[in-house]
Amino acid sequence: MSSEKSFSPRDSLPAPLSSFIGRLHEIAEVKRLLSEQRLVTLTGPGGCGKTRLAIHVAHELHATYVDGVYFIDLAPLADPALLIQAVASTMGIREEAGQSLAESFLDSMQSRRVLVILDNCEHLIEACAGFCEMVLMNCPEVRMLTTSREVMKVSGEAVSIVPPLSLPEPQPWISPGREKESLQVYQHSEAIQLFVARATGTLGSFSLTGQNAPWVAEICRRLDGLPLAIELAAARVRAFSVRQIHERLDDRFRLLDCGFRRGTPRHHTLEAALDWSHSLLPENEQIVFRRLSVFSGGWTLEAAEAVCTRESEGIDVMAALANLVDKSLIVAEQSS
Repeated sequence: MSSEKSFSPRDSLPAPLSSFIGRLHEIAEVKRLLSEQRLVTLTGPGGCGKTRLAIHVAHELHATYVDGVYFIDLAPLADPALLIQAVASTMGIREEAGQSLAESFLDSMQSRRVLVILDNCEHLIEACAGFCEMVLMNCPEVRMLTTSREVMKVSGEAVSIVPPLSLPEPQPWISPGREKESLQVYQHSEAIQLFVARATGTLGSFSLTGQNAPWVAEICRRLDGLPLAIELAAARVRAFSVRQIHERLDDRFRLLDCGFRRGTPRHHTLEAALDWSHSLLPENEQIVFRRLSVFSGGWTLEAAEAVCTRESEGIDVMAALANLVDKSLIVAEQSS
């Protein structure tokens, strides 16, 4: 059966709904990796901007893929068995007589130069890894860009960790006569750029001033440059001053619950984003993750073992820590 009949070229790349801020280094890095590898995974904690980065890079590389760019959001998909159906449906591939849908897909993609984006893979990680491996082995012209809080661990995979947005340097407020200079320093921060862009979208009269800039900077620092958290905080400027938002960040789960009516439910609030990540963990990793919450500002391996080890439970703390690093829930820092 001719693969021409089972392939209906049409892009499925979503148009951006808001401005894309910063990430020049990350954009260049993902482009480089895609030019060298056929599978690139963007990984990092929930709300760090993996999806937005993937879509932005895909738009910039669109002309490179003559047979199209396809975006498949896997967040609504609960059954791993339906993964190939979701991909094939998005790409307009039909099951041909005498073939399974997977065989029809591979037949259609034999010589196609396409970019396939699998978004939100973490809850279907085994199925996604199997699909990616199948494509790598059988479709030499297909490139894949995946977003996941956990890497695929597939041979040939290149991993790009999406970092937080750049934060402003700590800067004591200077004299009013140097306000313009100080504002320029603040505006170099990607986190502040994002806050201002989203705050302006919420409240048209908002602007960064000598009075509110230090408070905006502190909000961004306390939210660790996490785009989702910053966007949720910026949405509050309609009701509160930035100083009032900063002063209430100790209760950030209640403060940052003004999420969006549409879109992925776990991105509606900061708490929902963390709940999603926690719910995907096996029980032993959930236990270790919760016990690590006693630390503020980091910990050593020895301290983690002391806090998390219970002889009666038989939990391998080192293995759990390694898995939490792989799943973007904790960060391993090297020091001398």
